[in-house]
Amino acid sequence: MDAFDIFKTAPREVTRYFDAKENRPTFDWRDIAPEEHAYSWTIAKSAGYDILDDMKAAMSDAIANRTPLDEFQRNVTGTLQAKGWWGKKLDADPDTGELKVVQLGSPRRLRTIYWANTRTAHAAGEWERTERNEAFLPFLLYVRSTAENKRLEHLDWVGIVAPVGDPIWDKLYPPNGWGCQCRVRQISRREAIALGWKDDAGPVYLPERAWKNKRTGETRTVPIGIDPGWDTNPGKLRSQNVSRFLHDKIEAMPAARQAIAMEDIVQSPVLRAMVDGRMPKAWMPVAQLPQSVVDAFAAKTAVARLSSDSIHHILEEHAERKLGVDDFRSALAVITSPVAAIRSKTGHAINLIGNANGSWWRLIVKSAAQGKEWWIQSLHRKSEGEALKVVERARRAETIVE
Repeated sequence: MDAFDIFKTAPREVTRYFDAKENRPTFDWRDIAPEEHAYSWTIAKSAGYDILDDMKAAMSDAIANRTPLDEFQRNVTGTLQAKGWWGKKLDADPDTGELKVVQLGSPRRLRTIYWANTRTAHAAGEWERTERNEAFLPFLLYVRSTAENKRLEHLDWVGIVAPVGDPIWDKLYPPNGWGCQCRVRQISRREAIALGWKDDAGPVYLPERAWKNKRTGETRTVPIGIDPGWDTNPGKLRSQNVSRFLHDKIEAMPAARQAIAMEDIVQSPVLRAMVDGRMPKAWMPVAQLPQSVVDAFAAKTAVARLSSDSIHHILEEHAERKLGVDDFRSALAVITSPVAAIRSKTGHAINLIGNANGSWWRLIVKSAAQGKEWWIQSLHRKSEGEALKVVERARRAETIVE
């Protein structure tokens, strides 16, 4: 696929994916889990060098303006050389302290960086469009690579047909390795049946092999034929897989660190992407419930989650108010320190009343999975008088959680 052609199908989705990434200096590409690459911008051997902002700006410009590789290389080489990130140098591994001869900038490295980021941004953008069109094109077909030298393992996948929601696309969605030019095509149910797909078709099986990350010591399985680190779907990782990854990380933290981490998430581009509708089917851990609420419900967690589905519902319900990401951030701040926590009539949800940044809010947070999960269902902006009346009625009804 030509460097220009990859941007012709979904340029806005492509640029959004890349621009939302946060800087993450690293020494080795294996220092970041595959899941984190969906929302982290990093370059191996960048730790200790002030180059990430420069490279991200150049890469973002290249993606948005379809800059060819040779021009991208010319644009950044002088800056990288001036900052000392060029050629081979003796550098200390931050994990072990061991001195190693490492390759910093070079034409070949810039070509690799350019290819990897344009391809994954394109793949994520295409996945966003795929989910949007799933209702009338509900299947994907793996098609032949356009590369001159085709990999035999990848040729074995040509002709695979599976629904868009099939788990096979968690790992088999291209690119499936360095330099991979494989593609998928979104097709109708009628075409899928014509190609041999059946309603009772079982899951597609991908033989796997063990791969050990020598940096972390972790061993994981990777489908045979897919390069380690490329066995992911960038678009899906940007939504539900990133959600799960972040939640698992946060649940393992001490309470004080949980609060800081979730505040960072709420202030990050991730929440804005959800409010803007750019992360469908996603959810994020966003706030800690007061301990009094956790104790009253005998809950297993204090972490409250917010899904893109709930955001969509809230935005539709209050369309006339034109709520934006700052409104959501204000409302979410109420969860941790509400003026009152009021048990709902059903007993499975809590109403939180509070003031943040000069606005009064009422949020409904529902307990689920036998106390293992909390989900934000709705939020309503209130006047101070309305909010205090709700609190007073709850006080008289003795439904306030103390």
